[in-house]
Amino acid sequence: MNHGEPTFRGGPGQRAVQEKAAKLRAAAAAAAAPAKSVKPRESSARSREVAPRARESAQEAVRKQTVSPRVPAVRPKPASRGPGREQSRSDALDESHEVEETDPYSGRVRMTTVKNVFGVFLLPLAWVWTVSFAGLFSQTTVRQRFWTTEDFWFFTLGVVLWVLAFTGGLYLRGEPPLLKWYVRIHEYTHAIWAWLSNGKVGEIEINDDHGHILTNKPTVLVTLAPYFYPLPCVVLIMGFLVCQLVYPLDEAPPMVLFGGSISAVAVFMLLMGVGWGFHFSYSVWMIRKGQSDLRMHGNFFSLVVIYIVNLLVVTLLLIVTAPGVEFVDFARRMLLNAEEFSEVAWTALVAAFHALRTAALSAAR
Repeated sequence: MNHGEPTFRGGPGQRAVQEKAAKLRAAAAAAAAPAKSVKPRESSARSREVAPRARESAQEAVRKQTVSPRVPAVRPKPASRGPGREQSRSDALDESHEVEETDPYSGRVRMTTVKNVFGVFLLPLAWVWTVSFAGLFSQTTVRQRFWTTEDFWFFTLGVVLWVLAFTGGLYLRGEPPLLKWYVRIHEYTHAIWAWLSNGKVGEIEINDDHGHILTNKPTVLVTLAPYFYPLPCVVLIMGFLVCQLVYPLDEAPPMVLFGGSISAVAVFMLLMGVGWGFHFSYSVWMIRKGQSDLRMHGNFFSLVVIYIVNLLVVTLLLIVTAPGVEFVDFARRMLLNAEEFSEVAWTALVAAFHALRTAALSAAR
């Protein structure tokens, strides 16, 4: 059975709230319409009585739903109802306060533009990190033959198995497997990072193909966390560390499976591969569909941040698992690549400046 396109509204925002308020105002206007069409021979006092009553009920209904986030005297608190956006409870307001009806996105559009411009300045970092990671991966896999180790092959096998299951589910059923589990993991990742940011989570709603949370911490990390924070892998690593304290897995006897033997560490790497494939495939699938999480802080800026942080996670995973690789080596490689990039960029900038200067002098003559 096919479901609609999943939407995950984990970050703050006011678009859904604004739409709900607009519907309430439209309903109030429709309720006040009979009062305006009263015949002249009827009592005018009745018209004066119905119209204010409808207007007051509409304002009271809007106050119960949302409050504009730009009211300076009210501190935002997580609400217990509503869509997956940041809201403030109306009981913190004075009863005579009216809801601000200006567009709450007027200031956000400018901030989104600033973030997208800032994303352009993050591109050099993304390029330097990519080149450094490619060099490190080539060194560990080819020169140090990391690709021949059991850890590498079982991790790769786990990724391949999940990708086959993911694409098979899309082809046969029209939706990937474990969609509801991804919704749950997605929303709880939002919540975990909201708590880590000293924020509050007012509600977590999870359905078959969509969900949302309410939080008062609309930061970039909280909003984009599900796209770079592989929660299944984090849970597996924590479980592995706990097992190491009780009984080291690398000393455990091999398990008999399919007529052969497999070590406990290999099983762990297989599960890690499945978890990483789960995270990567769903992240790509959801980004391709377009998410409000990305639009909230600017699509371009969000994509650059997601790429850089995912690259950071993969780099840490490679350094921890690959033998003979240290953090100092990667930092040194990053520094050398940054120096080379800066030299090339400066040379290109100077050449462009001289070309423009020459063209300007030629035009002046």
